Amino acid sequence: MKQKQFPVYCIEEYPGKAQERDKVFYMTRLEELVQRFENIDKPHSHTFYLAMMVTSGSGTHTIDFVTHPIQPPQLFFLTPGQVHSWSLSPDIEGVSVFFEANFFLQRYPQRLYQYPFFHSQQHKPLLALPKDSFWQNLVECMFREYEAQLPHRNEVLLSFLHILLENSARLYRSEALQGKAAGAVAKVREFELLLNQHFLDKREVKDYAHMLHITPNHLNVLCKSTVGKTASQLVQERVMVEAQRLLLHSTLSVKEIAYQLQFEDNSYFSRFFKKHSGKTPEQFRKSQ
Repeated sequence: MKQKQFPVYCIEEYPGKAQERDKVFYMTRLEELVQRFENIDKPHSHTFYLAMMVTSGSGTHTIDFVTHPIQPPQLFFLTPGQVHSWSLSPDIEGVSVFFEANFFLQRYPQRLYQYPFFHSQQHKPLLALPKDSFWQNLVECMFREYEAQLPHRNEVLLSFLHILLENSARLYRSEALQGKAAGAVAKVREFELLLNQHFLDKREVKDYAHMLHITPNHLNVLCKSTVGKTASQLVQERVMVEAQRLLLHSTLSVKEIAYQLQFEDNSYFSRFFKKHSGKTPEQFRKSQ
C-alpha cells in the first residue's frame, strides 16, 4: 500500500488562541504543543524555521531518517522542508520558537543562511547546552515578551531571536567545527546552500565549483577537510534524502519519483538508489 503524502504546516495552522499566532512568529511551551497538536508523533514538515529548547524529559526526535535521542538541556533546529517526528515522554518540557525567513531577514539579510545548524545535511541540527542558567533565562525572557503583547513586540522578539541564534552558532562552532579552517567551512557552507537550490538540475561537481569560482579539485579538497566526504558524495546524499522523503511520505510511484528527481529513466534511478542504500526503491518503501 502506498504511503500518504506527509503534511506541510504553516505557522497559522498551529493550535492556540488566535491572538497567540502571528503569520511570521509563534512561541509555545513544548508540553502545551504536545497536548494541542495531535500529529507531533507523525512525520510532517514546515514552511518555517524552528528552534526548540528541551529542558526536561526524554524521547527521540527523527529528522530526515536520522533519530536523535533527547538529552536535556538541548536545542533542536529545523529548516523548512525537513521531514521530522517526535516520540516524547509525558514529562517533556521546553519552549518552541517558530519563525518565517522574512521575519529574520528583514533586519539581518543573508545571515539566516550562514548558521551551520540550518540548511545542512552534514551538521547535526541540535546542540547540547551547558547546564547553566543563561540559555533557559534567555528563552524565558523571550517567551515573556511574546506573551506580553506590548508595543514594538516583534522588534524586541527579533532581537532576542538574533541573540539566541548567534550564541547557538558560537557554541556550535566550538563543538562541531573545532580545528577546521574558517575559510574552508564557509566555502563548504556556500556549496551546501547552492546544492539545496540546484540538486535537481545540477549533479556535476564542476557546476558547483564554477558557481563558487574555484576548481572542482579544490572543492573536493575543502569538502574532505571539513566534512570528510567528497563534493560528489554530498551531491549524491542530497539526492538520496529527497528520494527517501518521496518514497516514504508520498503516493508517487517509483517511476514518477524518478521523473521528479530528473533521472533519465526508472531503471537508472533504481540502480542509483540501491547503490547508495543497499535496497531497491520498492524494498525501501516496504521496509519503513
